[in-house]
Amino acid sequence: MAPKEEEVPVFMQGKSKLELKAEKAAAKAARKAQKEPKAGKDQNGGLPHSMSEMSLASNATDATFSMRTVTGVLASRPTARDIKIAGFTMGLNGVELIKECSIELTIGRRYGLIGQNGSGKTNFLQCIANREVPIPDHLDIYHLHQEAEPSDMTALEAVIDHIKKELANLQKQEETILETVGPEDERLEQIYERIEELDPATFEARAAELLHGLGFSRAMMDRKTKDMSGGWRMRVALARALFASPTLLLLAPSLVAGLRRRM
Repeated sequence: MAPKEEEVPVFMQGKSKLELKAEKAAAKAARKAQKEPKAGKDQNGGLPHSMSEMSLASNATDATFSMRTVTGVLASRPTARDIKIAGFTMGLNGVELIKECSIELTIGRRYGLIGQNGSGKTNFLQCIANREVPIPDHLDIYHLHQEAEPSDMTALEAVIDHIKKELANLQKQEETILETVGPEDERLEQIYERIEELDPATFEARAAELLHGLGFSRAMMDRKTKDMSGGWRMRVALARALFASPTLLLLAPSLVAGLRRRM
């Protein structure tokens, strides 16, 4: 009699051995995290401290994330707009991809990643976007790595919705800083400048102008994203990123290549 094959749950069927292994590791890490006591809030209201270190093993929200290990120390001032991370190391599935290097990102500059496939470019961008290294909360990050999700929102609504969420987040940060530090905190000036720059009164007009520049007619702007092809939803995602105009914009290599082919 042939040995009985192990039954695989429906939601795990069709996945590779690596994906199954990663999901099992994620579930184990999640159970461990539930048992550990939660750390208290920082004295500055949860905003990152200089020279704080972060470890990622306990986060199991996604399989790849749970298999990635990152360490790094914030070497720049927590209130600065430029970012400097010292002692940055990143590994995946036990393989060290980057070892003991420094990351320096200066506002207004553009950077490109050069490396062979599998060298860690995508994982590096993901760990920055997920703030797996200590990047201060007042620096907004937008990671353009996939098409806009299919939904009942129109293209115009999908672009504006993201900015409305950012505006709410800025207002929340303002309240936190005022309550924990006071009105003299230099980060408030940056937050007020950003709120003024967003200008809620002109959301729709500016979003429509961006979409028009990406080839959308008025009828297309009013079409639901679930009724669009992947190429058009990719353009919606690009419009979101351009409209957000974040402090740190990260473009996934695969999406950049896709945009070049489709546009």
